Amino acid sequence: MSTVDNHIDKYLTFFHHQKIDLKSKLLIACSGGSDSMALLDLSFRAGLNINVAHVNYQLRINENLKEVETIQNYCQERNINLHIKTTSISKIKNLQNEARIIRYEYFNEVKEKYQLDYIITGHQENDNHETFLFNALRGNGLNRLKGIREINDIVLRPLLNFSKTEVEKYLVENDVPFNLDSSNLKSKYDRNYLRNDLFSVIKNRFPNYEKGLTKTITFLNEDYYLLEFLVKEKLKHFVTIEKNYTKIQYDNTIPFHLWSHFLRKYGFHHQQIKKWIEDQPTTGKFIESSNYQLLSDRKFWILKNTDSESNYLEECDLEKNKSISYPISLTGHLTKTINFEKFNSQVEYFNYSKLLFPLKIRKWIDGDKIQPLGMKGSKKVSDYLTDKKVSQIERRNTYVLISDKDIIWIIGHVINEKYKTPKNSKTSYKLVYKITN
Repeated sequence: MSTVDNHIDKYLTFFHHQKIDLKSKLLIACSGGSDSMALLDLSFRAGLNINVAHVNYQLRINENLKEVETIQNYCQERNINLHIKTTSISKIKNLQNEARIIRYEYFNEVKEKYQLDYIITGHQENDNHETFLFNALRGNGLNRLKGIREINDIVLRPLLNFSKTEVEKYLVENDVPFNLDSSNLKSKYDRNYLRNDLFSVIKNRFPNYEKGLTKTITFLNEDYYLLEFLVKEKLKHFVTIEKNYTKIQYDNTIPFHLWSHFLRKYGFHHQQIKKWIEDQPTTGKFIESSNYQLLSDRKFWILKNTDSESNYLEECDLEKNKSISYPISLTGHLTKTINFEKFNSQVEYFNYSKLLFPLKIRKWIDGDKIQPLGMKGSKKVSDYLTDKKVSQIERRNTYVLISDKDIIWIIGHVINEKYKTPKNSKTSYKLVYKITN
């Protein structure tokens, strides 16, 4: 078997191990540098179904043009679909972070537009070593010390089992074109300093350090997933997964470190969790990470993904004798059959003569008032919900129905006294609220 066949077999081992169909439609993220060009060539020689995407930031004009030319020539000669985004980037901000955001937004855009399955990046073994040491020096825990993930949702990194030396050897042996990024030679960037200065010193003293670091990262990964399993087992009786949120029953006999490990995977940091537990938050208090909110609700904590939560504040119209399905399911129509006896909070009857269409629907906000059925005066919606012991999670998803400027229904809870149907009325306007969660 030839050397190139050995490399292809090693490359495809990743897909077999991760049970990824070799017929999947893949997007190769290609900068034109050594790692990504090796990734592209291996993918092509392996017969995978590939598209290629490149982002030109125009930061190194002459070098950028050569990178584009290299990728274009390679793809044209092999009839590979190529997608290029030319953009500009602010040098005032964190350059590397901004570039990362731009390219992943573009890669995801291409993936969705052309209905591709995965994005593949050219991270190799030495990138993992840099990430490990970089995070260790910054004082991170086990989650960060376990290195770069081989799979992160739709992003695959099949070169993590290839060393930089292997990549460079493959490029030379197979005459694969690539470019050198001059910015990688500048040690002003922390990762470049590790790569160009620190690791060269370490290699002089410890020639086999790469194998050692790879083993360490492998062991840390194994330890991390064992810890994940043990924490899950310990907390399984205290954590309930609901459809739209996670309900947590706090128990102070469980060590802080377990709670910390559980919550940190949702983006909360160590000190944030520590203060949360020490403060023993009262109902309504919350903390937030980039994508999650942790809310105190009496004896429980409510963990909710804020990305998926609707922040619907605009008013939605409900026309006469019509229905809507978003943001909630609500249907209305005139009726002569009125059932006042059987209580059902999802079905209400209103004095049709007082309604001004279209009715409006929105989430309740601070300051909203209603005259609850059976009461003489008005009351704040917030106070009504508190008195009825409506949970914090339910409060956040409570809507009101409005006619003209009056709130006529806290949907699913109580109607406005002024809009009730008189008992001698022959017709009424019936509204049915269907809970879809």
